[in-house]
Amino acid sequence: MAAARKLESLNENFLTCSICTEGYTDPCTLTCGHTFCKGCLGKFLKTRQDAIRAKSILCPYCRQMTRAPRPDRPVEEWVKQIKPSFLIQGLLDTFGSEKVTDEDGSEKLCASCTQLGDGTEATSLCQDCDVILCTRCSNIHTSLPVTRHHVIEKLGEDIKGSGTGKGKILCKEHNELVNFCCKDCNTSICQTCCIISHRRCESVVTMKSMMSEMRSALEDNKDKICRQLERTRLDVMDHQRQTERINLQKASTELEIKQVTQEAMDVIKQKEKQLLEELNEMTEKQSGQLRGRIKSGEIVMQMYQQHIEYITQVLKSGSETEMFGIYQMCQSGTIEAVVKADVNLKTDVLESQIRFVKHCDALKYDKDIILGRIEHLTYDTVCQLVLRDTIDIRIHSDKETPYPADVTVLVVHGVETLVVTDYNNKSLKSFYTKKDKPRHSKLDFSSAPHSVTRVRDNQVAVSFWSHNEIVIVQVTPDLVLRSRVKTKKKYRGLTALSPSTLAAGCWDPPCVDILDVSWRVIRTVSRFNSGKNLICNPGYLCPTDSGTILVSDSGSGCVYCITPEGDVVFTYTPTGERGLGSTQGITTTSTGHILVAEYLGHKVILLTPAGEFVRDLLTSQDGIRYLCSLMFCDCKLYVVEYNGNVVKVFNCSIPQ
Repeated sequence: MAAARKLESLNENFLTCSICTEGYTDPCTLTCGHTFCKGCLGKFLKTRQDAIRAKSILCPYCRQMTRAPRPDRPVEEWVKQIKPSFLIQGLLDTFGSEKVTDEDGSEKLCASCTQLGDGTEATSLCQDCDVILCTRCSNIHTSLPVTRHHVIEKLGEDIKGSGTGKGKILCKEHNELVNFCCKDCNTSICQTCCIISHRRCESVVTMKSMMSEMRSALEDNKDKICRQLERTRLDVMDHQRQTERINLQKASTELEIKQVTQEAMDVIKQKEKQLLEELNEMTEKQSGQLRGRIKSGEIVMQMYQQHIEYITQVLKSGSETEMFGIYQMCQSGTIEAVVKADVNLKTDVLESQIRFVKHCDALKYDKDIILGRIEHLTYDTVCQLVLRDTIDIRIHSDKETPYPADVTVLVVHGVETLVVTDYNNKSLKSFYTKKDKPRHSKLDFSSAPHSVTRVRDNQVAVSFWSHNEIVIVQVTPDLVLRSRVKTKKKYRGLTALSPSTLAAGCWDPPCVDILDVSWRVIRTVSRFNSGKNLICNPGYLCPTDSGTILVSDSGSGCVYCITPEGDVVFTYTPTGERGLGSTQGITTTSTGHILVAEYLGHKVILLTPAGEFVRDLLTSQDGIRYLCSLMFCDCKLYVVEYNGNVVKVFNCSIPQ
């Protein structure tokens, strides 16, 4: 029959081990794609010492090596470590029994009757045994205890995909259909197991009744895995961004190194040029003197030559008259004077030498010269805080417990001065040390002040969110009221972008206004240019070195950075455990990192200059509660707590 021949061909070509030429037993597939019995492959491996030395398994068919998963284990275990071939095993399980059909497929005969030599026509299919049966054999099949739970389908009917056929599981102990579940033991069981092994268990239910619960549990598990997948994907993206940032830092640092090297080379080249010019000038001067004397010597030599030739000619001629004339010249000293001229030429020449004198033996430093160093700064070492001091802001004239809403620090005439707004006592206070004695000053108002910011070296601006006013106070370091300015809005947050420009946060209506030196509104940012509108309660503002504005918004529970034109640079809006209950004071360090006070979380959060979370810098374990304001100045962090009597000062260790 056609099906039988196809099955025989499948077994022969795909389900037979090429070593033992028998059907696969515990099949495993090597990396080259060839499959063998594990037992056959293990016996073959023991005969190949070259493969054992290479810590690999040699394919008997193509000779390709497969690295042993754990080569430190004994050789006998190498083959066992290879994962089984589930595909081949599945084929073996699927085609372990065959359906008997005629060659043309038109007539189907009962498998049981065919084995007995009868040709009864098949009318049904047992999906569990995967055989076709006649009516009589089908009735017998369903009456036997072992097969009574098998699923029998009429030939021609579609096989159900759910809960039938191969989907059914048989109990290994009783060979019965597993369709019960014991919740007490957390295991699936058959009917006989219920009666014998689990009769005392209280929660034995059918699989069908568990479907809804199992489906719900699987859906929940799937959702958890999906969330974990998303978190992992975000982590991978974050690592990719960090890698890109590292590459950018590498390129920037590489450029700096090359620039420093080029600057050093330029300096050396300039020094070389100066030395060579000095050498040329010196040698040219000396060479010029010598060239003049050489020319004079050549003239003298020419004159000598002429006298020699003249005397020689006279001697050859034998003329008494000419000889007497030369004789008279010799007697008069004329020729002797010419001969002595070369003596003066020699005495005028001073012998000299030019040499190069090295300073600090430059060759000694060719390997030790230092152009700079490369530092690796991790965010964990950007800020290390140590409590340095606590400043008591209570004054004997206070009627209420101080509530320091905001703080700033100025250095006036070399004196470091802390300026605090006391909301409860409706006053502005300054604290400083003069002649080793702590001193203070107080300026009372008719209403409660909120924010304070330095606008000049010795002046601060104070906002009052209860009424439309900004006050200018001079710090000497005592406090002196300079002027009051009426504004159209009630501002709470206040910060100076420059000596002539301020940014002010308003709660009603929610916006950030840019003010000029005359306190007129230049621009109002109420809705970002990106279309987003995060502005809700901009209570604290802080400028950055790049001219942008950091906004701590307690209403939206987020931190955002905007330009004076209203463009969003970044937003920090954490959720879950990192969610911000109420953001308060905000400041920046000398490295550009951002510090944010979290009121309900009792902590100070450290962010990168790009607004990415680094870590919790201070927590309630550091003894801080209900934070209001922060101020970073001269490697010190000033921390203000709600309804507190002190300002805590922390030393910050920041690598430069």
